[in-house]
Order: sequence, then C-alpha cells, then structure tokens
Amino acid sequence: MKKLLLSLSVCALSFQFASAQTTLTTAVNITGTDIDGNPYDLFTSLNAGKYVVVDFLFTTCGPCQNCAPKLWQAFTNYGCNGPGSQIEFISINRDDNNAVMHSWEASYMNATGPYPIGFSGTQGSATGRSQTFHTTYGITAFPTMILIAPNKTILEQDMWPINTAADFTTYFQAHGLNPTPCAVGVTETEKAENSFSVSPVPAANRVTFKSSVYQLNEIKIVDLMGKTVYSSKPESDVSSVDVDITTLEAGVYFAEVNMNGTIVKRKFVKA
Repeated sequence: MKKLLLSLSVCALSFQFASAQTTLTTAVNITGTDIDGNPYDLFTSLNAGKYVVVDFLFTTCGPCQNCAPKLWQAFTNYGCNGPGSQIEFISINRDDNNAVMHSWEASYMNATGPYPIGFSGTQGSATGRSQTFHTTYGITAFPTMILIAPNKTILEQDMWPINTAADFTTYFQAHGLNPTPCAVGVTETEKAENSFSVSPVPAANRVTFKSSVYQLNEIKIVDLMGKTVYSSKPESDVSSVDVDITTLEAGVYFAEVNMNGTIVKRKFVKA
C-alpha cells in the first residue's frame, strides 16, 4: 500500500489501494534541470525512441523507501539509462532540494550508484520554483511509477504492487521490453552522443543544439543531398547554440557538431 497525500488541512498520512494513480493517458512534457545540473526534456527522450519510467516519490515516504532498491535493480537490469537501453528511468521527488535527493539515492537505492535521472522540489523546475510534475500528472499516492511509450501513450498508469524487481520485469516484458546490461567503460564518443540534444522536434523557426557535457566547437547543418546549408564556429566556449532556420525549406536535415574533437550527427525535421 502507498502513502496518500491528503489535503493540507490534514496532518496524518493514510494508505490506499489504487489501480491508476495518474489521471492521464497521454504524457505531458517534463522539462527542467536535474539534481546534477543537467537539462532534461521528456519529449526529447520519447522522440528518440525511448520508453520512460517516471517514479513519483517523496523522501520521507516509507513505501517509497521500501520500493527504491527494487526500482534501482530494475534500472540496472534495463541498462542504467545507457545508449543501448530501451528504457530511461527518472525519479521525481515532490519536496526537498538536490542535496536531500542525493542523500536519499545513496541511502535507499544504492550507496555508489549509478542512479536514474533525478529531480528535487526546488531545482526540478525550469522556472526555479517548486516543481509541480506530480500535480500535472494527478499524482496523489506515493510512490507512483508509470511507463510511457515513445508515442507519448502512458502504457502503465501505476506499476504496483512491487514486491521484487521481477515485478517490473513483468510489466516491461508485457510491452516487448528486454533487459540490457549496464554499459561499462563508456567511450568519449558515446558520452558525447548521449549528452547531445536537438530541440524542438520538429523545429519551425529556430533549433537549439545543446550538450550537457561538452562545449560546441563547430556546428553544421547538412541537407539530404549532403550540402552544407549552415556552418558556424562559436567564438566562445558554449554548450548551447540557438540557430535561425527560417530560410530553410521544410524537410529532413542533419546536424553535425564538433565537441572536443568528437563529431556527433543528429537528424532533425524542419517543419
């Protein structure tokens, strides 16, 4: 059973059974800065073909603490958010701050990590205010763990009860998702590719190229015929570049970005 968040006028926590703790059937975007200072955009992950598990929690919730090591085991069984994994895991803490969330991960998930992408209350919002993702998704019972497909359909509105990590496997395999070993010894190329994002998808007037790890040394946009239609070398060390694409014709293009000597290519669509 889960801890249920009651109205502010009630001081006690109670338990309830629930078959669907989110009220949504289609995902709403989750954007902001994670507890490690990296930008995150749910729809970017979904558009890249990832399935996403969202774990809604709060750190003093007993059932959340009990479930955490089982979620962590599922996270490691399914690739640790690595480049070959089908599933991406994110944990959203309703309250607190980054330091509390880091401590919670080490205490209740695993002492050494790695961990799912984490959000905490204050830093989980692009605006700097308390994140309200749990409210957006209609979450009133914790923990609530949902599974979202790349087409933004919420396949599982509440994966519960979870007695062992194998219970997650049952949910995942029902949707054709298979375990993947965690990547060991990630190369610089893989690190660069994993850090790089293009948004929005599709793009209309402007497109943003961003790396959460490296500076962008050179940027090219190439059309399907291999012709370079845009080229730039930022004069200063920047990790995000916003490019005006209003003059480009609608269609498919490729971004080619040099990050510390590593070339990363990414397809995007001009609407």
